[in-house]
Amino acid sequence: MVIREDYMEQAQELHRRAPVVDAHLDLPGELYFRVQNGERNPLRTHYLENLRAGGLNLLVSSVYLRDDQLPEGGLRAALDQISVLMEAVDQNGEFCLVRTAADMERVFREDRIGILLYMEGLDCIGKDLKLLRILWELGVRGASLTWSRRNDLASGCCRAGRKMQISGGLSPEGIEAVREMERLGMFLDVSHLNDDGYETVRRIAARPFAATHSNSRRIHFHYRNLGDAQMKSLAAQGGVMGLNGCDLLVGCADGKDPLEMLCRHVEYEASVIGIDKVGLGLDFCDSYAEAEPKYTFSGSHNDCLINHSHVPELTAALLQRGMSVKDAEKVVGGNWIRYFKNVLPK
Repeated sequence: MVIREDYMEQAQELHRRAPVVDAHLDLPGELYFRVQNGERNPLRTHYLENLRAGGLNLLVSSVYLRDDQLPEGGLRAALDQISVLMEAVDQNGEFCLVRTAADMERVFREDRIGILLYMEGLDCIGKDLKLLRILWELGVRGASLTWSRRNDLASGCCRAGRKMQISGGLSPEGIEAVREMERLGMFLDVSHLNDDGYETVRRIAARPFAATHSNSRRIHFHYRNLGDAQMKSLAAQGGVMGLNGCDLLVGCADGKDPLEMLCRHVEYEASVIGIDKVGLGLDFCDSYAEAEPKYTFSGSHNDCLINHSHVPELTAALLQRGMSVKDAEKVVGGNWIRYFKNVLPK
């Protein structure tokens, strides 16, 4: 998709003055890998410039655990990631850890980049729900019950490279985990949860839950994406869904234009659940793969956008296809800001 220069300029101006939020980035794990590789300040050297170029104000940063870290090493790996993230924030005054709605307001007032910490799966706690309180005290403000795998709390859906239905709802401990998260004030993320688990959450959740990085199943069929009925129920209870930029979930892995497909997801979701319920959760997978310890980087590309500095291209594409500036502001950040103001402690 060729972007006209006037729309690109309009998008860049929008990103300079309006809040911009990415609701999913595996930043703690990436920083941990880079520190282990001997890098001294990777948050500054690898992320700051691109985040500023994209106008990012808030990153919802997930603690993700690999299969080889589970089960025994899960809690240690999670704590290591949180520790490295906290140290990185302390090193760089441009960043701020967001624990409350007031912290988020301060981020915008002081033109800093907020980092909102959450768990992409609660594998590390097993069945010990008391550990949720410990995570809360460390600054974790949300969680998904599981990644795309089965754990003691729930069953995940299939992984991005597969298309298969996985059955099984929440375990009794999973239901109690939702209740304890709500008691503490954590937001619940249903991305990566299977359909049976989603239905259980829909029935029992008392607070608004979100899908931080899931697309429309109608635009591209994949069980990691949400069906129309799921999208509608998520929106009806006050949630927001974030646009995932992984080509396997967008539907551009077979050569379709990435920007056009991203726009199609946003436009369709807005037509079904309203423009106020759609945001960004870009899930830059290539960034994680590049940070992982390895002998050589494969150079494969799985993201529709290169990095955060290219997010204005998506905004420009939406504007060029007819979206109003007001609605674009909601998608790039306004809707997530409203959601987190509602669910974060005051």
